[in-house]
Parts: sequence; structure tokens; C-alpha cells
Amino acid sequence: MMTLDEAILKRRSIRSYDMEELEPELIDELVDFLSELKVPDDSIEWNFDILPLDDMRNILNGIPRLQAPHYLVIRSEKIKNCLQNAGYIGEMAVLWLTAHGIATCWQSTLDVEPEHDFPDVLPYITTVAFGRSDEPFRQDPSEIKKKKKLSAIAYGDMASPRKEIMELTWMAPSCMNAEPVRYLVDTHRIHIYRKNNKLMKFNQLNYYQCLDVGVAMAHLEVAAKKYGYQVIFERLSPEPDFRKEIYQASAHLVKEEG
Repeated sequence: MMTLDEAILKRRSIRSYDMEELEPELIDELVDFLSELKVPDDSIEWNFDILPLDDMRNILNGIPRLQAPHYLVIRSEKIKNCLQNAGYIGEMAVLWLTAHGIATCWQSTLDVEPEHDFPDVLPYITTVAFGRSDEPFRQDPSEIKKKKKLSAIAYGDMASPRKEIMELTWMAPSCMNAEPVRYLVDTHRIHIYRKNNKLMKFNQLNYYQCLDVGVAMAHLEVAAKKYGYQVIFERLSPEPDFRKEIYQASAHLVKEEG
């Protein structure tokens, strides 16, 4: 089995699945993994469901855009930072599944509101489809196309091991490959920003780009652990200013003992 940082190198979005359901034991392991996550903002209530295709049809009152044997459905209070949490949860699931040889794909379902609103269930946020597939994982990072150079999104003190941490963080996927996340790196913290696109007037794009921030945070945490650092996510006040970009959080890098 791969480690999570090895899964970063292999992960890619896969859209064709074997519709046979996964072993219950593997689903139970995924549930345990997600249940133990410490999300970036642990003051926000959240939970998740793992549903088969038929249940997703019932929730969405139709056929999902991408058919898979399983769907991770993430729910949360809809308050500030909930989207970053959801992106983090979903991408940690993606990396865990990739490490176990299971294909995944984020689902663009913002405009597909659940048909039924249950008062005792937290609001729906987003979905990751997953299952086995004959399509291969990425074989080499060079297969990544059309990404901005690391120097275009990360600035500051890029001495080792921060440069290596950022190289793995840089591989985080984003909706429509927009790469909206920016980083200001110093000795002990990596400050995380969302690009301030003044031309972006669509709430839907803002929604996805906040999810993208959470995806990047998952990659940053996994990458830092590879190089012996624990990440503590915090939100500084006053917010560190950087090129008029929108401050999201700071990752405090703490060297692990031993």
C-alpha cells in the first residue's frame, strides 16, 4: 500500500468505474480514517455519508453526472471556513483511497441541490465518487499538464525542506484547473491565500475555489508530515497582507520529535 504522500504523486481524476461495490471491510477502514480526521477548523460541525449509486439517485432525484459504485457525501454547517474544511476532508479521502488502489473523482454538484431537505441532517456540501477502475493512476508527475510553475504560486523562503513541501502541495488539484491558491512561505509558517480575481462575479466559482483551498491544505499537511513536521492550521489576526490576495489561513510547521 502507498503512503499518503506517495498517493499525491499517483492521484488523478478517473471517470470510468467498475460498478461492483468495494469490500465492506475497506469501507469500514475509510470510515474510521475520516472519523479520526482533525479538520482545519474544528469548531464547525460536520459529518459524512458513504452512499451507493441508488441512494445518490434518490438524494439528487436523478442520475449523478458520474456513475460510480460509491459516493462520499460531505455535510457541514454552512458558516465561514466550512468549504475549506470540506475540501480538506474530501481530498484526504481521495489520497487515502488512492493509497489503497481505489480510483476517485470530485463531483461538481453545487447546482444539484438534494431533492429532500431533512431537518435533522446537516446541509450538503460536496461529493467524491470512488470505486475500482481499469484506468491507470498517474505514472509520473511529468504527466501533469498545464499547471502553473511553483514559482508562480508560492513566494518567500523556499529553502529545504519548505521547497520540497511546497512541491507536493503544488500538485493539489483544483476545479477547472484554475489553481486559485497562493502561498507566502516563511521559516515557521506557510500563509495560504485565495487569488483575488476581481473579474470573478459568480458565487459558484467562489464556492469551488474555497473548496480548492481545503484541498491544498490537505496536500500541505501530508507533505509536511513526510518531511517530519506537524501542521497546525491557524488564522492570524491581524491577517498577513500579501499582494491584495484573500487570506485564508496559516500553516504553522512544528518539527516532530524523534
